[in-house]
Amino acid sequence: MFGKMCIAALVFTTVSTVAVASEPVTEQAVEAAIREYVVAKYAGDVETVQSRAHHDIARRAVANTYWGRPSEEWVRPYDHDRLQFYGTRLNETKRDHPESGRCDITVFDVEQRSAAAVVVMEDVVDFLHLAHFDGRWLIADSAVIILDEQGAPPPAPTREDEAEIRRVIRDYCIGFYEVDGDKVQATCHPTLSKRTVEQWGEGDGFDFFRPITWEEIRILGETFNRVLGFDPGTARCEIEVYEVRDNVALAKLTGSVWFDYMQLMRVNGEWLVVNILFEPLPDDRSESP
Repeated sequence: MFGKMCIAALVFTTVSTVAVASEPVTEQAVEAAIREYVVAKYAGDVETVQSRAHHDIARRAVANTYWGRPSEEWVRPYDHDRLQFYGTRLNETKRDHPESGRCDITVFDVEQRSAAAVVVMEDVVDFLHLAHFDGRWLIADSAVIILDEQGAPPPAPTREDEAEIRRVIRDYCIGFYEVDGDKVQATCHPTLSKRTVEQWGEGDGFDFFRPITWEEIRILGETFNRVLGFDPGTARCEIEVYEVRDNVALAKLTGSVWFDYMQLMRVNGEWLVVNILFEPLPDDRSESP
């Protein structure tokens, strides 16, 4: 009996100490995570699809119908539960040959705990923010362009609205330096999702998203630079517009001590920031006031 108990304890100890290796912070790892997500979608593998998306994914598209009737444009949310659609018979895109489905991935940038990318699939163009969360690359934010039919050509990238997009992002950034919370908030959609990954505790600690809401973004704008004292005329405000298609844009703002990956949407003719994944800059890239 004692011998069996020892063997059982040994087995338990061995199993419980096996750790899953953390995925590396590389462009290749980000691309692999996106590809797994897409192929699982084509295969109807809902479990894998959902496992590659954070349970609080901020997934949105611009809609112009409401309950099936024409309406003004609005930002429609699609939560984690709705990813189950990929496993239903309503989604027959490439069920028999999932590896053959369209999966054109571009990874624009990878930082310490986040990444920005776009993937063109058979039925959507999906602008993505990914977070390195508990050792895995998970889709945190998603701005979707839904194609008219399976396999339809996607909207081509355009530079037509880039000047306006840059103006919106610059107003957002400078608003912080000017301690103008209303200016910051005016650049953001009321459904704004702004988050960063933080860790709770050490050893057995865990990752979590710390969110900043649309209501809070005004307060943040009123408080950020009160003590820091950055000069609005000279403080860093670097903008990279990665890609614009139809009514969605993907960009990066690098400020004095932080950066934001941004997803913007054009809603009723107005470009607004919808999703942000941000991080503080490491000390060697941060500017002191």
